[in-house]
Amino acid sequence: MLHALLSNLELVPAAGPAARALLAALTAAALALLAGSPIISRLERLGVRERTEKTPIEDEALRRRIAGKSGTPTMGGLILLVGLVPAVLLWADLATVQVHAALLAVLALAALGLVDDYGKLRGQGRTARGLRVRHKLLFQAALGGALGLMLARAGAARPLPGARSAALALPLAAAWGVLVLAAMANATNVTDGLDGLLAGLVPPAALVLAGACWAAGTPEAAARLDLRHVAGAAELSVVCGALAGASLAFLRFNRHPARVFMGDTGSMALGGGLAVCALGAGQEAVLALAGLVFLVEFGSSLLQIGSFRLLGRRALPIAPLHHIFEARHPEPLIVRGFYLAGMAAAGAGLLWIWI
Repeated sequence: MLHALLSNLELVPAAGPAARALLAALTAAALALLAGSPIISRLERLGVRERTEKTPIEDEALRRRIAGKSGTPTMGGLILLVGLVPAVLLWADLATVQVHAALLAVLALAALGLVDDYGKLRGQGRTARGLRVRHKLLFQAALGGALGLMLARAGAARPLPGARSAALALPLAAAWGVLVLAAMANATNVTDGLDGLLAGLVPPAALVLAGACWAAGTPEAAARLDLRHVAGAAELSVVCGALAGASLAFLRFNRHPARVFMGDTGSMALGGGLAVCALGAGQEAVLALAGLVFLVEFGSSLLQIGSFRLLGRRALPIAPLHHIFEARHPEPLIVRGFYLAGMAAAGAGLLWIWI
């Protein structure tokens, strides 16, 4: 770790998690900004371009509008990874099991998204729609269960109701890991549908979660705020800082009109990183509030699917929620409105920590 090396050399005093979270955010942002244009140019040369004309939307006007973005480079989540991963490796305490779990979630879901994106670009027939939903859910379930067990064995997972029995503790932790990781990874994936939308919503949610992780991992702060103290949780604030910094830098290339889309490569990785940070600090409620926009977007899609399959009709004109607004308003205006909602949700998450 860079901070440990500098401390040993007595160039800087050992920095606490809060300071290193800021340094991780700055490092991730700088690396992503530097890597952005070269990666976009490389994607263009390789012909890695979104085929938005295949988007399955019945509204003809909206479908034409979305089809106009066809040809934009995708898999831009690679830019996020170039900023995020080195920043965590440089500034986080790599002896902490929660950091291992968060990095594993980010990299595994990025790999899953990469395969899905590649299938959509290069596949023919059925494979041109990417991985089947059930295959993605199975992968997420296996990953979430494994990480839930990993955190529970290390004593980092939140004790769940009914987990007093040793026979139930680990299965419950695994099931909770599946639920939280799959829900947030798919929620951020669904939210990534407008230029700059997800990249602009992640930073406020990640910063509030960073504060919650720091407080849960700092005994004095946890006692003062009446939070359950979780050893090592403060290091997750460094991961959250890197998530915020990388996303903010990516916004430079993804804002309207987008030069690049993050694709599933980035959207699922961001959600998975946030989910494991919340799991590892026992701050799932804070993430649910700070990331409420993601969950509402995901909920609108689930409502639409459930209504159609059970009742044979659609509950909403179109899903996810941002498409309803997209049919009536300019895209930048919708995104700014969602930003305001995201900041309000982040404020609610911050309030939850303090009360």
